[in-house]
Amino acid sequence: MDESKVRIYGIIFALISFAAAVCGQKQFEGYSFSLDANDSASCSITWLPSSGGMNVIDVYVAGTNLQTPAGNLKACGGGAVRGNQVTPNGYGKWCFTGSEDMYEIKLKNGASYLWPALTSESGFYNVKDFRPVTYYPQSAVKYEHSEPADYTKTIRNAIQYIAARQGGTLYFPDGDYVVGTLDGSRRDPDYNAITLPSGIIVQGTTSSQSTVGSDMPYKTVSTRIRLRNENQSIFRIGGCTNNITIKNLELVGNSELLGEAKRSNRGNYGIEAMGKWTVDPRTGAEASNTSQIFRFESLTLQNLDRAIYVHNSNEDRCNEKEQRCTSWQFDYVKVDHVNFVNNGTGIWVNTFNSDWKITNAVFNYLANFAPPGDGIRLQRSGSVLIEHTFGGGGSYDDHIGGTFLNIDFATSITLISSGSERGKRSIYTNPAGSVSSVMITVVGGGFSDKVELHGRVNFISNGNVYGARTIQADPEVLITSTGDRFCQDPNVLPSACVEAGKFVTNPGITGGRVMFQTGRPPEGSGTNRIEGRPNLFGYNVQIADGLMQYDPNITFRDITAWATGSDGRPKVSDGAFLYCKDCRRGSSGICTQGNAGTDGSFVKRVNGQWRCD
Repeated sequence: MDESKVRIYGIIFALISFAAAVCGQKQFEGYSFSLDANDSASCSITWLPSSGGMNVIDVYVAGTNLQTPAGNLKACGGGAVRGNQVTPNGYGKWCFTGSEDMYEIKLKNGASYLWPALTSESGFYNVKDFRPVTYYPQSAVKYEHSEPADYTKTIRNAIQYIAARQGGTLYFPDGDYVVGTLDGSRRDPDYNAITLPSGIIVQGTTSSQSTVGSDMPYKTVSTRIRLRNENQSIFRIGGCTNNITIKNLELVGNSELLGEAKRSNRGNYGIEAMGKWTVDPRTGAEASNTSQIFRFESLTLQNLDRAIYVHNSNEDRCNEKEQRCTSWQFDYVKVDHVNFVNNGTGIWVNTFNSDWKITNAVFNYLANFAPPGDGIRLQRSGSVLIEHTFGGGGSYDDHIGGTFLNIDFATSITLISSGSERGKRSIYTNPAGSVSSVMITVVGGGFSDKVELHGRVNFISNGNVYGARTIQADPEVLITSTGDRFCQDPNVLPSACVEAGKFVTNPGITGGRVMFQTGRPPEGSGTNRIEGRPNLFGYNVQIADGLMQYDPNITFRDITAWATGSDGRPKVSDGAFLYCKDCRRGSSGICTQGNAGTDGSFVKRVNGQWRCD
């Protein structure tokens, strides 16, 4: 072979070798920050500063316990590499290439994370890929993951990586994931809730309930994340955070397993949102640190003190000079197809600037076993829409539920096609917070238990089904009721209109100031007869630019029957006023029988008589 061919083959081989080396390099990117929503933090992410090189990272071979510095790293993206140190570019982003599938990076704040290379699948991450790893350089499989007894660090690692990518989907395969412990059982004294960043989707395989009808979850058929100690939260959302979705998971509080004694779930939260509207004490400048657009769907939240809890930081020791204590904005929240089981309270909202849509949800609660056993507690909130959502206990004896909707203050609340049963109360309003601007609108629902309205709320009820004396209201509560039923038809369900063991012949609203209520004809018969009720105007009636047209076909015979109640209508009382087409004034002013077309008069009921004067 001549020299020219040797040179050509040599060049080709060199190019192939160079291309192979380049193709063997994998790219790694990220930012240096801490992710922690706590009382002192206005926003969840705190960036490590460039001053003093605090945002520089050290890179190690994964699985070597930070003992083997990574070699042969190359800079990319405008940063720099020196040994195993990577310096970010001018925008704080660090980027390097290396030959391994993953490395372990160490931040200057001491935190370290397993860091996979970018691939064509980046954006979709399996939490199992962030488990502890051991490095076997001589083995065919160089990295071997191990299953941790506690998944806290693994989940935090995955979330840190996703936060550095500006969001992504974190997938939990079928399994049982314990957090907040040292070894799967003993409390980790340094545990803090797992903070979620903007843009993350946390997703499991199913929201199937571990154990049906019990607060003793010991099956592991679903994807379950759970606590083993009290006074801990699973996930936390802080300030300056947007677009988070959690779905197809079961979140469980500190529950006993098979064969264990009862465990306390006091202070256990499944999803906690905590932030603050800051105020500069020197200048008075404000920053709302708004968090918004959240979706919690296809979940089971079981055996938690508060399943979803939204509140302001430092709420028990708030300094008005440093923050607006009740106004942090946690907004545009959707809860859809969520099963709340045996929680102290299903959803608890305690910040004025928070608007919710709760749909297709079920609240199963027990006041005696998981007190207070409430469904939704609105301590402070904005507008809330509750649609096709139901709550209740197990029975009216030892398994009674608490309150389906417990309200201190909310700007407006709308319930559509929703209801509750087997509880102490369907709806309760606290008189301290129930001012006249609070609007509660209920449409097309069914409520077996007491609706207890205090304060000065506006209660608008349209086409609902209630029990005999379900609605009980303070005198200043304004009530408008159109098309509501109080008791089922006694011809079908006579037992549904019983109060204190007696059939109620005149069911309806107790107390309140009824502004308008539609009437009803009588129903049933004998001892199971519900009397008819007239349409009621409870306040002044003004007719603008028009007239009042009375029925021109009422006769003397009609008004005579109405006075006795013999035609099934309510017996007429004094103050009635109408037009009678054949009534004639007698000598003393009392109405007598006349002739239609010749006689006719306006009549009024005075002192038990019809008068035509």
